Amino acid sequence: MTLAMEEFYRSNGVELARVRAGAHASFPLHTHAEYVVSANLSGCESICLDGKELSATEGMVTVYNPEAMQSSSFDSGAGDAEFISLYIDCAALVGIGHDNGWLSRSSPPQLTQGVFSCPSLHQHILAAYQAMRDNGNVEFEAAMIELAAALLLSDGHVSDAGAGRSALSARELGPALEYMKSHLSAPATLDALSAVASVNKYQLIRSFKAAMGMTPARYHMQLRLIEARSRLRRGFSVQDVAFELGFFDQSHFINAFKKVLGVSPLRFAEPERFIKPANRE
Repeated sequence: MTLAMEEFYRSNGVELARVRAGAHASFPLHTHAEYVVSANLSGCESICLDGKELSATEGMVTVYNPEAMQSSSFDSGAGDAEFISLYIDCAALVGIGHDNGWLSRSSPPQLTQGVFSCPSLHQHILAAYQAMRDNGNVEFEAAMIELAAALLLSDGHVSDAGAGRSALSARELGPALEYMKSHLSAPATLDALSAVASVNKYQLIRSFKAAMGMTPARYHMQLRLIEARSRLRRGFSVQDVAFELGFFDQSHFINAFKKVLGVSPLRFAEPERFIKPANRE
């Protein structure tokens, strides 16, 4: 096996690929117009960047600026290599920076590029991949904001005032929580929630994680599933509940329901069954 792109997604100025590379695979000298950020999952990639020889192994991250020239090959003794790469359009990264008050100029910032051991950045890449794969648009936007913060903060583009402000308390999140409870018919956007809470999107995400232990999208999903259970108990059909609560389709609703409850909504809606104990002599 040489190179195989096992998954590929595209959304809002970001492309994401999951790639497997065999022992004899290689990338010749090349460049990209976008930022390229990758999380290595297995194997060993030998990289030539800026005249330096680098090695990326499992758990490490690679970062390339637009137009960086690089080439790589894969160590035959380390088994197949697998990695997730995000190709982030310059305008997309700058847009996130502007929206959250981190960047004032429109020119793309230069990131420190190379190979790094950074578990938090590695996890941010995996979170973006998971959200993209699950078609969670709001969750993916949140993951990209956190990834952008990690990239820009590490290079001093994010000011201490913008990144270090303390998170809002659960009480201060009240307006956003009330908005969520009154808007269960569709996923709540970060634009709407940040406006209601009077904070930028990054601050909103950090506050929800601190107060609720999860992102705004996941918390809102919990509220929608609570309402779904209530409607199923009252005799609503699975199809109607899925439609009225704004799920992509019935399959999306079933998967989301089973992920949290461990049972399908159809089985959940069945009348209670009582098993008569066997007669004892």
